Amino acid sequence: MKKVTLFICAAVFTSGIAFSQQKSTKKSKTVAKKLEAPAPVKEAFGQNAEFAGAADAVWTKTAGGNWVARFNKENVKTSAEYNAEGTWIATRSEYQAGALPEAALATLKNKYPSAVVKEGWKIERADVAAYYKVNIDDNGTAKTVLLNDAGTIVD
Repeated sequence: MKKVTLFICAAVFTSGIAFSQQKSTKKSKTVAKKLEAPAPVKEAFGQNAEFAGAADAVWTKTAGGNWVARFNKENVKTSAEYNAEGTWIATRSEYQAGALPEAALATLKNKYPSAVVKEGWKIERADVAAYYKVNIDDNGTAKTVLLNDAGTIVD
């Protein structure tokens, strides 16, 4: 009987120790600190006529050290990327399915008549001509199509 009592006491004692060491599973709410871009970057952004009136720009920094301003331009989600010296790198504008330019939509309808346009982006970079990247669903197959400003499909 002493052994059974001693065994029960040992089991209660070890389980008490085990439960007391468990970590709390409560998640703490982390608040992202608002970043301010360096002066040359903000100055270059402010001087760009395309982004005039973008007072709601929120700045983030990429892992590569570039600065990205996210804002709405004519109800289109837009992001402009600059390096630390203020040199413009790229602009990406996100379009909803029906808001793409007519030339792009007409080309997609001709080439993929049964396709459904999911989303699209206009991408402007310093090293290449502006183009549209459009995700479509063509008979159950997801495809990405690249088009230039004139609506011609490019590779």
